[in-house]
Amino acid sequence: MNKEDILGDIIYWAGRSYKAKMVPATSGNISRLEDNVIFMSKSGVCLGDMGYEDVSELDINGNILNGVKPSSEKWMHLKIYKNRPDIKTIIHIHCPYVTSFAVCHKKIDEAILPEFIFNFGTIPSAKYALPSSVELAEEIAKHFKERNDAVLMENHGLVAGGGTLKETFYKLESIQAYAKTYFAAKFLGKIHTLNKDEIKKIQNLKG
Repeated sequence: MNKEDILGDIIYWAGRSYKAKMVPATSGNISRLEDNVIFMSKSGVCLGDMGYEDVSELDINGNILNGVKPSSEKWMHLKIYKNRPDIKTIIHIHCPYVTSFAVCHKKIDEAILPEFIFNFGTIPSAKYALPSSVELAEEIAKHFKERNDAVLMENHGLVAGGGTLKETFYKLESIQAYAKTYFAAKFLGKIHTLNKDEIKKIQNLKG
């Protein structure tokens, strides 16, 4: 894939994330790793307004290659890529429904939806560290190294990774749907979770 296609892919999925209300205002960031170059949303940009000029290019050590200042969360992206060679794309969101779990320091693990159990099981909650810090990057990367594809960030948001931006976005959309369903169910009444036998049957569908 040529550079123009890579940039177009980032801009498209950044726009989808904004339209899905995952990244209000200038929050959140997005990146894609291609041939040892990390293409990342620039600092302070609204993902819904991104253009080609709003994509920073970095090497795997975080050195800027094109003069565009990257998101302040670049260390988190770098650490995830280094800890999970299978991950090639990352999106970090501040969706209020999802971030509510992070604010409560509550992992997402209640077995209410078969699709969520099949795809995630549990989404851990990483300990709070200063946003944009190396400490936060290391804390998040630790959870990814344990084979989690999505991690909550206490008092901050959530970050997910995958092989493509389409795959990563769909993971986030599923998590967002879970969070909305959870809060609506809490409002309606008692939540009924699936039992251990039902959970095991769903997990066995993976083969």
